[in-house]
Amino acid sequence: MTDQTHDHSALLQLRNVSRHFGSFRALDEVSLTVRAGARHAIIGPNGAGKSTLFGLISGTLPVTAGSILLDGQDVTRLPVHRRVGLGVAATFQHSSLFLRESVLENVLLALLRRPGGGLGGGLGGLRRVAARPQAIAQAHALLDQVGLPTRHELAAAELSHGERRQLEVAVALATDPRLLLLDEPAAGMSPAETARLTALLAALPGEVTVLLVEHDLDMVFELADTVTVMHLGRHLMTGAPDEVRACAAVQSAYLGTTEVPS
Repeated sequence: MTDQTHDHSALLQLRNVSRHFGSFRALDEVSLTVRAGARHAIIGPNGAGKSTLFGLISGTLPVTAGSILLDGQDVTRLPVHRRVGLGVAATFQHSSLFLRESVLENVLLALLRRPGGGLGGGLGGLRRVAARPQAIAQAHALLDQVGLPTRHELAAAELSHGERRQLEVAVALATDPRLLLLDEPAAGMSPAETARLTALLAALPGEVTVLLVEHDLDMVFELADTVTVMHLGRHLMTGAPDEVRACAAVQSAYLGTTEVPS
């Protein structure tokens, strides 16, 4: 069902979304709009509710109350695979790669999940998609886009931590997403790896909307055009990076945990 009051500049809208674990309110009536084409970051100190919010948007956690709209369509109760079919792709803190399969095979498996792929899943689907020259070319193009053009024959397990993150982005892009969700993509990366990932994300086409949860504030303020700050399970503010940096309430929320870059 499409909401007739939908903001047409928005790809994603959260309306008074809450998530309770028993009596604990991990998220409490959070409302948020992510406009189409944005590079939108969600930040906040530990315990702010960022990863819980990510889980509700990606579909790995059910909401307790409120609604989630994707391009005006209510997706609040849809499972993960249905959201993928609507153009939502996610990478998580813990890798979901097939480590025994090759880098190329990981991307080919993701191509099977494209809406209308019609090839079926599993090894049979992989054999069929691998027999299609167009699919092989698409997979190589994605690996080139994320900076892994010469690593296609390696098993995913042989990649460095940073390279695995690059592969996860290629896998997500293979599903042809409108909304790319990234949960702490720079976690565990060296500064050089983070710089490569930041450049990769900055170079993504404008039709891919990026929403990331991230602790690395240098990366956030370099990449994002919009920043949302969470604190104690609630929405504290959303604004341009300079507004967020200058906000006294944000400085107070981070006091004693980490410094907001100036």
